[in-house]
Amino acid sequence: MGNTQASNAILAKARAMYGRRLTARNYQELLNCRDLPDLISYLKTRTSYSEALQAANPATTHRAQLETLLRLNLFEQYASLCRYEMNIGHDFYRYFIIRSEVQAITTRLQELHAPDGDVSIYTMPDFIKKHSCLNLNAMSMATSFKMLVLALEGTPYAKVLQPFADDPDFALENSGLLELEAALDSFVNGQVEQIASTKLSGKSKEEMLYLLRRQSDLRAIADIYRLKSVLRADRAFIKKRVSLSVSNMTPRQLDNLMDAQDAQDVIHRLVNTPYASEFYGASFDYIEEGVRKIDYRWHLKKLRFSTNPSVVLFCYIFLAENELTNIVHIIEGVRYGLAPDDIATLLVGVGD
Repeated sequence: MGNTQASNAILAKARAMYGRRLTARNYQELLNCRDLPDLISYLKTRTSYSEALQAANPATTHRAQLETLLRLNLFEQYASLCRYEMNIGHDFYRYFIIRSEVQAITTRLQELHAPDGDVSIYTMPDFIKKHSCLNLNAMSMATSFKMLVLALEGTPYAKVLQPFADDPDFALENSGLLELEAALDSFVNGQVEQIASTKLSGKSKEEMLYLLRRQSDLRAIADIYRLKSVLRADRAFIKKRVSLSVSNMTPRQLDNLMDAQDAQDVIHRLVNTPYASEFYGASFDYIEEGVRKIDYRWHLKKLRFSTNPSVVLFCYIFLAENELTNIVHIIEGVRYGLAPDDIATLLVGVGD
């Protein structure tokens, strides 16, 4: 009985949190904001972000600070749902901890790769920090990739990254960062698939594994499309830089995508995959937004109709991340003085 009550609590909690999403009117009024202080004031006074932005002074808060506060709010939502999820014993709360850790590592790698060498202290909610194996201070002090791997000693991430650190020819430049991100993504995917395989059974297991593999596949499709578009990359290049460790596609289907002649041919070749109907007739100016639209519709449907608490939890997090992406697009658009209609083309799920 307790397990059923906990499951129902997750379903109710996730759907209630989704009910506090930005409305179509909110989006339109955000698009009409004249500058960043105006936008911060609106988020603080007219939306559910008021508590998250309580410490934000519209006159002095910079763009990066605002985005950090919004991302921390998203992690707080992870933590809130994880507390419920722990009660049903599925252990998917571990996924959000691992994912937060990988995000911290990736952020530090990007800083080391950036020419300006900016350093930030990555922030985690107390719940996630309590369960994390990372030493964030040691990571922030690392001034090279090898030093970062040393700072990760004793964690599973050191084992993932050590082979790259031992390779004298490896460098973050020349797509080395993509290789590291793919390796970390494969680690995350393997961990969460193992949780699903051991903690679930029957239709619940089948539904969850499909969702996890689908999320990996959609990211892979976008990455392959981008590498074909920018570099005309071949299969050997792509395999080292795109995570393909879990998939609803067969190895032959994946190879067929990677062997596409160009970016648009990648979309054409999806006709032979489980995603054929969703991509049928699709054409993208920006692959990330196109894939996000397809993925958004799928996750929204599952959030509304699935009775699997873990699936609903993952779907809510996807939709919350989508809203954050929308807000970041608006922040960037307002910052650079883009017309509201131009910014609106980048938004996904407005008014649903």
